[in-house]
Amino acid sequence: MKKTLKIICFSSIVGVLLAGLFFFTIKEKAEAKNKPVLYAFQVGVFKNLENANSYKNRFSSSKIVYDGEYYRIFIGITIDNKEYLSTLFDQKKYNYYVKEIETTEEFAEEIKKYDALFKKSSEESQTQILIKMLESYTNELQN
Repeated sequence: MKKTLKIICFSSIVGVLLAGLFFFTIKEKAEAKNKPVLYAFQVGVFKNLENANSYKNRFSSSKIVYDGEYYRIFIGITIDNKEYLSTLFDQKKYNYYVKEIETTEEFAEEIKKYDALFKKSSEESQTQILIKMLESYTNELQN
């Protein structure tokens, strides 16, 4: 009887430990998925700054960001206007890649202010808004 009781206790302890491990692993993954996503529209990646500068001039709004290895050219960032910017850049026949960057709630709220203003603006103002966003938030694009 004692042997059976020991096995039951040992099994229960192992079960509780494994359940706790799985719970915290799933919780961490769920929390990571709840982070806001910044959509960065990238049009080029270069090893050489001269080439990046030459290519950058093809776009009305663009920013070169050096990540320590490559010079990346971005033409826009957004939280809420991914489809709108995609349509806009498709109409201009830009070839781009949408890079998803996890960000903080605080940063997402800042970008959302620009996003709300962006959709209400004229095309010329939209270009200026994109330029301002790219200039202001270069650090977030270096990830």
